[in-house]
Amino acid sequence: MTLRVLHLSFSSAGGAGSVAQILSDQQNLRGYDSELLSVIAGNLRAKPFSSPVHTLAAGVDEFVVKNRNFRAPISLARDRVSPSLDGNLKSADIVHLHGINGALSLEELAKKWPNKKMVWTLHDMNPFTGTCHYSLGCQKFVTGCASCPAAKRAFQGGVMDSLSSKIKNVSALAHLAVVAPSIWLAEQARASQVFRYREIHVIANPTDPFYFGAPEDSPPQIGGANYTAVVVAKNLLDPVKNVKAAVDAFLSASGSNTSAQLLLVGEGGKAFESSRVRSLGPLSAINMIPVLDSASALIVSSLAENAPLVIAEAAARGVKSIVANVGGMPEMVELLGQGEVFDSPDQLSNILSQDMIAPHQSQKKARASLAKKASKSFSPQAVAAKYDKVYT
Repeated sequence: MTLRVLHLSFSSAGGAGSVAQILSDQQNLRGYDSELLSVIAGNLRAKPFSSPVHTLAAGVDEFVVKNRNFRAPISLARDRVSPSLDGNLKSADIVHLHGINGALSLEELAKKWPNKKMVWTLHDMNPFTGTCHYSLGCQKFVTGCASCPAAKRAFQGGVMDSLSSKIKNVSALAHLAVVAPSIWLAEQARASQVFRYREIHVIANPTDPFYFGAPEDSPPQIGGANYTAVVVAKNLLDPVKNVKAAVDAFLSASGSNTSAQLLLVGEGGKAFESSRVRSLGPLSAINMIPVLDSASALIVSSLAENAPLVIAEAAARGVKSIVANVGGMPEMVELLGQGEVFDSPDQLSNILSQDMIAPHQSQKKARASLAKKASKSFSPQAVAAKYDKVYT
């Protein structure tokens, strides 16, 4: 009998949605009957009218509920406008949860389908916090989220109630397997009240197979620079992405070196442009390939991250990453065997300075080695094989 797997994610694109779609596609190649069910295609920022109710709820979370000094996103109002998916769940042998805020109600899941086989891939901290997607060092989710720093005082009781609801409803799911894409996120989840008594598997997120194509023999030199670094983010003005720190460190490191350039990929890059910093805007995977093939390094300076797909995508093209010592990023660099980790903007600047003058005679060999390691850890085939064991 063919095993039917239903992946659930609010969006079918970006982050959790991309992971769900890549995994579902690969599972179909492996003989499963696998499908991704989502509320919207794309994302609310790009298509706010694709789901006005969710856009309104997201606005309430951002501008009414959230403490303005808290930099990470939250979900409280959005969790209360989830559609009923009762009819879709009935035929599934396995329900695979991804980014579920606004996609389904945990309470409905616990009441109507407590004995259904489920797998939950965690993409950030929200499944085990009262509201935040990254706690930014706060550990109150371990004890109940009292006096939550992410929410204004009037909504802090609602944050505690939200966490209590997650604890209650998750405990009712008799056959739930939990997966974290990084050791860091797994450790955070194990410390929480929601997943404290659950086994948590660590399985990397799969990378779009498109990135694993053969690199060009002579990568294009975009802009003609001898050294190119890249920063990629959906929204480059997102304070959590901390792009200004990367730009400032790059400019400090490059000094008068006019043959070095920084390319910014994503929305909002125009704000950082200069003679050595170029904004390319949002790019599709096919247009990202030449950018990565021309790059010497990817910089990820975020204040909070789990295991960003862009690190694996860059590695698949042979590009090392220089990352902040945050979340699951350092372990990705260690796993890949190439790259650097920094603790401060000054340290990032020093790393870039050294990288700009490093000899590149063996660069082609190093890139090939990195791409091979990326395939072994992050290819859809490798990741899907590990999920087979969780499913059975």
